[in-house]
Amino acid sequence: MPINDLNIAHPVETGAIIFDLDGTLVDSAGDMTAQLNTLLIESDLEPLLVATASKFLGDGLRSFARRAFCLRGMNNMEEAINTFISRYEHTDYPMTKPYDGVMETLGVLQEAGWRMSVCTNKDESIAIDILKQTDLLRFIDRVCGGDTVSFKKPDPGHLGALVARADYATLPKIMIGDNKNDFEAARGYGIPFAFASWGYGSLPDDCTAVNLIKFRDILGIVGLHGH
Repeated sequence: MPINDLNIAHPVETGAIIFDLDGTLVDSAGDMTAQLNTLLIESDLEPLLVATASKFLGDGLRSFARRAFCLRGMNNMEEAINTFISRYEHTDYPMTKPYDGVMETLGVLQEAGWRMSVCTNKDESIAIDILKQTDLLRFIDRVCGGDTVSFKKPDPGHLGALVARADYATLPKIMIGDNKNDFEAARGYGIPFAFASWGYGSLPDDCTAVNLIKFRDILGIVGLHGH
């Protein structure tokens, strides 16, 4: 479905794409799970599979760690969460990689004049470090992390803060993410949404959204089919 059919009032040649980070641009669950498991093992608790831990993603690092540690009955919860975040932000994210087609697709979008930013519930400094480490930051105008605003997705105010920072107010916009929080934020803010089906999350059964099978499918919904 072209972007012009996604509630954008007038045909456009370019606009702004707002991406989620984890599960949309990058596969980061391995590094986060590794840090969780180090703490679990140190506490004589059973480690988690990546497939299990990834289900807890979407609401920021603290929520992710709390859900995982609760599952294993971790004591001294707040101390464990703080240690997890400290250790995670001081890694070089060796297992975190862009999904297939991300680099090439962002290059095509940038060359065609599309502007791109990231709206994530993850801590902003960590998100920026990951984008640098994966060589994606060069495509991104602005990053708005969940720790630098007073509201997080699904609150549409998070998108509003990103739009203000990136100066996107007058541009047609679309949100792309893998989580119901992304969908709810986009719906609340009144912009189109496309679902990154390769990610960690899911959408409610009654949700209507464009379903992207692979990252390069984004080119189709913005009218760049031939690239």
